[in-house]
Amino acid sequence: MKFSKEIQAGLVIVAAFAVGVMFYVKTAKIRAKTYELKTFFNFAGDLKNNAIVKLSGIEVGRLKQTNFIYTPETKVECILEVDQNAKIHKDAIAYIGTFGFVGDAYIGLTPGAHGDFLKNRDVIQSEDPVEMRLLMRKADSIADNLDGILLEVRNIVTDNKQGLNSIVGNLEVTTENFKEFSEDVKKHPWKLLFKGE
Repeated sequence: MKFSKEIQAGLVIVAAFAVGVMFYVKTAKIRAKTYELKTFFNFAGDLKNNAIVKLSGIEVGRLKQTNFIYTPETKVECILEVDQNAKIHKDAIAYIGTFGFVGDAYIGLTPGAHGDFLKNRDVIQSEDPVEMRLLMRKADSIADNLDGILLEVRNIVTDNKQGLNSIVGNLEVTTENFKEFSEDVKKHPWKLLFKGE
C-alpha cells in the first residue's frame, strides 16, 4: 500500500510529537506536594531561580524565588520549594554549591541531626559561599608573604655562608667517624663490653 506524500508528512509529524511527549514525561517530574523553606545569604554567588535544591546530595526541590531584604542589612532571601517527603531537622544548614568546578550553582542542605523537623515557611540556617575575589586577594597576600620569607631565608643563607659551610663540614667528619666506629664494632663487637683505655 502506497501512502501519499501528505500522509507520510503527517505520520512524521505525529511520530515527532509522540517522541516529544515521551521525552517530556520521562524528564519532567509530576508535581509532588511540597512545602516552602526560607534561607538568607549575604552573597548568593551564581544562584538563579529554579536552581536545584539537594538534601545530602539528593535532589529534593527547587529554588522558587530570590528577593533582596534590606533591613537590618542587605541579604538575599531564598525561598525553597522542597518535596513533602524530604524531612529536614531544624539544625540543618543551607549552603551554595556548584556542579563541578565551574558548573551551575545549587542549594545544598545538610540533613541536621537534632530537634524537630522544619515545617512550611520555617527558616533554615545558612552558610555563605566563599567569594572568589576574596579568595584571590588572600592568595595574593600569601604569595607576597612567601616572597618576603624566601628573601629573608636567602639573606640568612648568604650572610651565614661560612658558618653553614662549617656546619656541613662538621657533619661530613661526624658521618665519616660514625662509619669507622660502626665498621670497628662489626669487626670487634666485644669492644662495646670493655672500657676503652
